[in-house]
Amino acid sequence: MNDRRRRMFMLPLAACVMLSACASVGPDFSPPSPPPLPSAAFPADFGARSVGLVPGTVDTEWWRSFDDPALTSLIQRAWAANHDIGLAAARLDESRAMLRESRQGFLPQGSAEVGHENRRRSEVETPLGQSRRSETYRGAIDASWEIDLFGRVRRSAEAAQAEAGSREALLRGVQASVAAAVAATWFELNGLDAELSVMADITQSQRESLHLVEDLVEAGSANALDRLRAEAALRAVEVVAPELEHRRNVAFNALAILLGETPQTFVTPASSIARQTLEVRSITVGDPAALLARRPDIEAAELSLAAATAHIGIETAGLYPQIEVQGSIGFVAGSLGSTGGSSALSSVLAPLFRWSFLDTGRVRARIAASEARAREALIRYDQTVLRALEETDNAFGAFSTAGTALQLRYQEASTTQQAADLARAQFSHGEGIYLDVLDAERADFASRRALVVARTNQRLAIVSIYKALGGGWVTCTRADVDCAGASGDSEGRIIGFVPAP
Repeated sequence: MNDRRRRMFMLPLAACVMLSACASVGPDFSPPSPPPLPSAAFPADFGARSVGLVPGTVDTEWWRSFDDPALTSLIQRAWAANHDIGLAAARLDESRAMLRESRQGFLPQGSAEVGHENRRRSEVETPLGQSRRSETYRGAIDASWEIDLFGRVRRSAEAAQAEAGSREALLRGVQASVAAAVAATWFELNGLDAELSVMADITQSQRESLHLVEDLVEAGSANALDRLRAEAALRAVEVVAPELEHRRNVAFNALAILLGETPQTFVTPASSIARQTLEVRSITVGDPAALLARRPDIEAAELSLAAATAHIGIETAGLYPQIEVQGSIGFVAGSLGSTGGSSALSSVLAPLFRWSFLDTGRVRARIAASEARAREALIRYDQTVLRALEETDNAFGAFSTAGTALQLRYQEASTTQQAADLARAQFSHGEGIYLDVLDAERADFASRRALVVARTNQRLAIVSIYKALGGGWVTCTRADVDCAGASGDSEGRIIGFVPAP
């Protein structure tokens, strides 16, 4: 190629390169507008007002506020071994690899080839005076480069980057869900242990009552009906323990699976059943705008919308020509010693213009499909935001209800315990009837068990709040990495543990 022809080719090529730096067909992504949000901080204008919920930075490591080293250890173990987290991390690695591959589209692609051919021709196909045996050495480096004139490569990289970001957000969401699930299961397990302890006390008390009635029957101060009632009350209490044991076994197995272990080999850390009361003075809940920016599922939905928008540009680029430059440089020689000479050198530089103008119907159909997927992604984003707001409002309501119920259960337990003690004392001194004792004990036992359940529900409500607020995650994809979350704000944490009455 002479200089004149080279200039005639290079000038248009340079112009195409300059145009490709700024041209991209298809719509540019812009973050969607969120739905109308409360103007004030949570939760005054967001559902019912709840005592103990205040504005401020959400505590990321919220589980440390329970002052339970066993819970912290369980969450860290789950982050390192949970299978759902492992799957999400593998999907993230896959999307990051695809992102690296898509970015290679900006660079030339090429390959190298070296070959040797030793051929023996027949007499018929061999010209006169030439040898029937020929030897050829070939070598070449081939390269091609797509000039991204209409942004197909650029949009592909945008889509891959958005998809990788969405997978990363989903990983954080799985980590937050696993942390909440571990905490909820741990608190449920502790609550069932506390219930079993209460039922053991109740069973022992009913046995003592049965022995007392039997003594009174022998002394003539009670009748056989009283003894039957006392025995029936004991059996009614004893039948509860197997059900609680089954529920505890289910919770134990669930906790083992969350930590990636088999129930047969899993051993729970020691827990303190004695300290069951948790006074919550304040929980920082942020504001609606921060919720939308913090929740991983909302971030993942927004990035999925960005990827779907970029795919519209990828398909739209199919309506326009594709320009590619191909080149090759190498050698062709008849002997190994001649491969380094200038006479063996060969080169090719060829522009390629490709345009499927007869295939525009299919291309436009693919564009329409991409636009429909983008509308679907936008609807899914709006749906995710609304569900996040619903989940948050429900969590605030559950927290308020749990706190109120716990206070009432304290009052109920205190009253029924006094009534049961008084009824037993009167009956042991020959005053009143045993039916009054049974009624008082049933109320006492039911209130004691309900108090334990209310304490568990309070903890579960706190877990639900932090899960709804998007707290409790770090990017941890390797088992040998310490999965300690980011330090949270110490102000407004759950504080003030007080002993149970």
